[in-house]
Amino acid sequence: MQNVFRQLNQILIDYADIWRVSPFSTPKPHWLAQYPKLQDWLLTLSGEDVDRLQGDDNLLCQQIAPYFPVAQEIYSLIQLPLSENKTSVERSYAWQRDVPGRKVEQIEAFAAATGEVTNPLIEWCSGKLHLGRYLAEQYKVPVIGLEINANLVEQANHLALRMNSDARVERCDVLSAEARHKLNDQQHAIALHACGGLHVSLLSACIDKRVKRITLSPCCYHRFNKSATYQPLSTTAKASKLQLDEEDLRSAVRQSNTAAERERIKRKQLQRWRLGFDLLQRDVRGVDEYLPVPSLSVKMLDLDFRHFCLHVAKVKQIILPGGVNFEHYEAKGDQRFFEYSRYELVRMTFRRALECWLVLDRVMYLEERGYSCKLVQFCPASLTPRNFLIDACRVNRFG
Repeated sequence: MQNVFRQLNQILIDYADIWRVSPFSTPKPHWLAQYPKLQDWLLTLSGEDVDRLQGDDNLLCQQIAPYFPVAQEIYSLIQLPLSENKTSVERSYAWQRDVPGRKVEQIEAFAAATGEVTNPLIEWCSGKLHLGRYLAEQYKVPVIGLEINANLVEQANHLALRMNSDARVERCDVLSAEARHKLNDQQHAIALHACGGLHVSLLSACIDKRVKRITLSPCCYHRFNKSATYQPLSTTAKASKLQLDEEDLRSAVRQSNTAAERERIKRKQLQRWRLGFDLLQRDVRGVDEYLPVPSLSVKMLDLDFRHFCLHVAKVKQIILPGGVNFEHYEAKGDQRFFEYSRYELVRMTFRRALECWLVLDRVMYLEERGYSCKLVQFCPASLTPRNFLIDACRVNRFG
């Protein structure tokens, strides 16, 4: 794993000036001059091609590699094994009836990859305890969930009581010392899609309390961190010259396969309008640079493009002159989006490499402190792109 990490680390350093430059804010990225055949190929892609490549890291690396050779190296390094454990075909109606369908499949895949559970479970950031209740039912072990949201705690305990489950949730901030005190060396800690600083706090607390086993799927590495700059965990990552900020961490989780088609269409339209406004503000201000705009709700699409521009201009305190040809800028925004969505695929080539870098940092951190780790994909990316599973077992008393 250290060898894979070092190779990914070098690639990310060597190509940082490509994957860190967004075509959304920089209409003509500098690499266009370096890779003319790559640009030509990108501009031949249909909208359907773009959607397909955006949703599949492996396919993207394979198809872009003839024009962008480093993609072949990335492809070989991100091929982590898919868990061989199969999901049980028997489902308890009492367990799954309150769980959304996709979440049911994710939980069952996570549980299957985890395998047999023999120790008392403690679920970090447990929410409604869907995972904990499922594992309690499957393996007849006691489960305690830790959750900060009082409403979720109440719902979780109601669901557990209704199905007579040996599982319960306690209200607790997992970033607090209180949460750390709830761990002991006979427990098995679990976390499915715990965000950034929340799962880092789990690893630190588990190491401190010498928790017997840890099984987690990390998510949203940019959230709940104490610093805007990423703080590496392992000795190897700390020695790297690669320094990541919050935007870099966001880049690692850009892929999403869960949004409904209608939501994706609206998001694309909003991006078209934002790009159209970007061209307008450059001309009005006489400054050829991107002007950051706050996040905008898709409800803005209830307006027409003219009113959209007037609203954003007001937010940014820009006075638009009379006689603006809004239709011209709307059409230019459509053209910008066509180019942006294709140029962005080059940045996306690195997103799984970034996530692998982050996950391997966690694995090496655990191994340095006396845990033996297994790293797999617990389900296909089509079910959830955040499909890495770290399974760590304590092998000695070090740390």
